[in-house]
Amino acid sequence: MAYFNIADATFSQSINTQDSISTDITWNDDGSKMYEVGYSSDKIYEYDVSTPYDIDTAVFSKSIATQDTRPTGMAWNGDGSKMYEIGLTSELIYESDVSTPYDIDTAVFSKSIATQDAYPRDITWNDDGSKMYEIGYGSELIYESDVSTPYDIDTATFSKSIATQGSVSTGMAWNGDGSKMYEVDLSSDLIYESDVSTPYDIDTAVFSQSVSTQDGAPAGITWNDDGSKMYEVGYSSDKIYEYDVTPTVTASPIAHILQMI
Repeated sequence: MAYFNIADATFSQSINTQDSISTDITWNDDGSKMYEVGYSSDKIYEYDVSTPYDIDTAVFSKSIATQDTRPTGMAWNGDGSKMYEIGLTSELIYESDVSTPYDIDTAVFSKSIATQDAYPRDITWNDDGSKMYEIGYGSELIYESDVSTPYDIDTATFSKSIATQGSVSTGMAWNGDGSKMYEVDLSSDLIYESDVSTPYDIDTAVFSQSVSTQDGAPAGITWNDDGSKMYEVGYSSDKIYEYDVTPTVTASPIAHILQMI
């Protein structure tokens, strides 16, 4: 069955955020830790999650100060040894080395580079760290950069950009193989899905569908590892939302005939 389809997403539960203006949410590699970016407190919050990817079992454990005074997004590399942050104040992408994988307490800032957009809102990667993406509402664009040394922002070279679907796009994500791209927009309160014919190449992204958000001011979107759950964070209600994604099963013509006999 195919997951990662926003049309099959059904809201299931929500929890309160730590921050009054939360701008992003992400996970570690196995769903045992969840992270929230706080714009009002300039903090990254870490939760322990006893049942993987179930926000109802998330318990706040620690927080650290962000590099930027107006942080808007965060991401990890593939093994949790590097953490990334993007912010509005300095218009920079920050990279930190993390000595204990996925433990924000062990993150040490190492370098930063300038963003492409004057109002950067989120950052993400492809599956192997050879491409980095930034979304911004200053120019309403998604930016793609080629990265010669995987996950090293110092080696990122801007390559192309495309227009966002919304006018105030605040977050973006990919499915597991780069064949689908997602964007969340604050002005329309919609999540947009695009089909991507060449994996992780934004030039080949074609809009396919959209669904309404739970929050009136959605700021971030992410998925679990297999696309059976989708998550949204927003600061209208200060909540993290979880959706169950249940693929629609279409019976084959033969099965339909058998049912009629």
